[in-house]
Amino acid sequence: MAVRPASDEPANPAPPQEVLQGTVELVTFHSEESLYTVLRLSPEAGFDDPRSPSLFRAGRVSAVGAMERPSPGVRLRLYGRWSSHKSHGRQFEFDAHERLPPADAAGVARYLASPAFEGIGERLAQRIVAALGAGALEAIRDQPERLEAISGLKPKVREKLVAAVREEFALHELHAFLRGVGLGPRQAAAVVSQLGSESEALVRRDPYVLAGAVPGLGFGTADRIALQLGLAPDSLERCRAALLQVLKDAAGEGHSLLAEPRLRAGVRSLLETELSEERLDLALEELARERQVAIDGEVLARDEGRAVYLPWLAASEAGLARNVAFLATQGEVRPLADERQLAAAEAESPLELDREQRDAVLGLLRERVALLTGGPGVGKTTIVRLVVALAESEGARVRLASPTGRAAKRLAEATGRSATTLHRLLGFEAKSGAFAHGAERPLQADLVVVDEISMLDVVLAHHLFQALRPPTRVVLVGDPDQLPSVAPGNVLRELIASRRVPVFRLRQIHRQEQGSLIVANAHRILEGREPELPARGARDSDFYFFHEEDPARCAELVADVVTRRIPRNFGLSWVDDVQVLAPMYRGECGVDALNERLRGALGPGPELRQGERIWRVGDRVIHTRNDYEKEIFNGDMGRIVQVHEEGLRVAFPEQEVHYALGELADLSSAFAITVHRAQGSEYEAVVLPLAVQHRLMLQRHLLYTAVTRARRLLVLVGSRRALRMALESDEPGARASGLAARLAALLPQES
Repeated sequence: MAVRPASDEPANPAPPQEVLQGTVELVTFHSEESLYTVLRLSPEAGFDDPRSPSLFRAGRVSAVGAMERPSPGVRLRLYGRWSSHKSHGRQFEFDAHERLPPADAAGVARYLASPAFEGIGERLAQRIVAALGAGALEAIRDQPERLEAISGLKPKVREKLVAAVREEFALHELHAFLRGVGLGPRQAAAVVSQLGSESEALVRRDPYVLAGAVPGLGFGTADRIALQLGLAPDSLERCRAALLQVLKDAAGEGHSLLAEPRLRAGVRSLLETELSEERLDLALEELARERQVAIDGEVLARDEGRAVYLPWLAASEAGLARNVAFLATQGEVRPLADERQLAAAEAESPLELDREQRDAVLGLLRERVALLTGGPGVGKTTIVRLVVALAESEGARVRLASPTGRAAKRLAEATGRSATTLHRLLGFEAKSGAFAHGAERPLQADLVVVDEISMLDVVLAHHLFQALRPPTRVVLVGDPDQLPSVAPGNVLRELIASRRVPVFRLRQIHRQEQGSLIVANAHRILEGREPELPARGARDSDFYFFHEEDPARCAELVADVVTRRIPRNFGLSWVDDVQVLAPMYRGECGVDALNERLRGALGPGPELRQGERIWRVGDRVIHTRNDYEKEIFNGDMGRIVQVHEEGLRVAFPEQEVHYALGELADLSSAFAITVHRAQGSEYEAVVLPLAVQHRLMLQRHLLYTAVTRARRLLVLVGSRRALRMALESDEPGARASGLAARLAALLPQES
């Protein structure tokens, strides 16, 4: 890791990994919090930097990276790359390391004298090596009684020395085992950090412990290691691991469950092995008995088979259905407003509601649990504002929330009242991972309004309804044509499909300025029709399409539209007002490549390198998880304003936040983001690249979601064929779920 000066050339892709090996002479800096470490190292012959041979004549080089327990005298093999630092010159940035045994007697003495061995100073270390020779470490490990003859070595110090040396040897052997089964140095270090000193025993007993337990290691790596260690291709362990992996993959795609036939087919496809039904029966029975899966024979149609869940998804789905039903049927409620009160509110405001909107307002104030749905421009925000005002006029305590911080801010701006994230509403406690509000401590409110519930997954919805008890009422607001939540479940669509929860759908478009195409085209897209475009050369439209079939030229055109044409023709700042949304991360028109291209357009600036990642002053970044201590939430965007060797500072709209090196995983580049990540947000201008290489994600509902994120300007750039592919794909990706069936079994059908 290194901070680079503003005068440096823009960063190129990270060079191939290099190796540096030597002995630590001095620990210049070490942070216990971030593990950021600066070392002075004596390199060994053959591990030189051909671009700076003078460094090696001087005898020491600088190395920087993350390391636990650095100590002088330790022999290391570092994996990383050479770089130049404005103040410190040439240095080696490492992102993985191995500890090696000392190379000779002098190295052993230096090593024993280091702080790694408590109570052993330089003189005592020299005596130990004089008595035991260059093989002193092996002798301490295997023949500790030989230490008794060394003068000045007290029994307690001797015991600690033996334990520490044995621990170091065990660590070397553990790394050797992990490297022997094909893990790289960074992966091996991650396994040891996660699984501890028992890593080898755990991996030998169940190699699949590696899958998911260690970031970056998936089922494929664990399966390869399992077969390498002699596990039979049709072993129960392998079948069990594959069953769980297919369920986890399904959850990653948004499914709450899998029908058993589909699950079994997925296992055979994953393992590419002939497996008997009996073998899979036994593996599934074992997992069910150990409560690693949950099986339900009631929620799917008979011809679909049994439903198989991961336990936490089964509990969330069943709990959500149970609590929705309880809230919808228990306790007496009276309407919070009648037609007379609604008419009075209309008369006192510039509002002029149609019959559909009036029915929605009165219905939402009448029902215990109700849904308000509709597309852009139909007046959902107007209805919510009126519902809240009328409820408050009757003395009701109203709470407003959304799944994300961005959506909550929009809800607050639209209603003129305080709104918060659902996590904050429910009192999420980061340290315990639990919610303060639940069945034992319900929320105190008369009406809870939750916006953007297309983003609401089954687990968070379960926690919400678990914290609500009669006579609290709930109004859920969302657009079922938006993309569903990233996490498992499709709560809004399942609530509608159950036909057990009152739904008030607004269809009449009200918000459409003269000549505006964004709202009109959003509805055309939902109908599978091509967007209407302005006349050629028009400069006063809010919707454009620049045609380019070649993905590489499309990426160039996106950058030109963003950084030159929009600022010139519309007076918008591309850095602050224009958001690029892409269907996928990969490809020339994907999020990753476009972020690099747009960063290049921004120009050079001070940089912080962390492995292969680069952070530069001026970069737009997005925070990717809720952090309640910093009060920064998933989806919040800011600009990097400072970088230094221990981290960086980001300016968000309401505050500046410092990120230590260990916290940078919470940030992603955000000149371009995925359409999924943009849910719940609006931007002055949106630019959407369309490339055939993104065919897997080209859906009508994804295109619709992207278009509805634009407030003032929407520009499509790319392939007409890709546009047609998106329009023709009207299936948003059906998600397997039992929520609608559970609700149907618990509640009477709506008339």
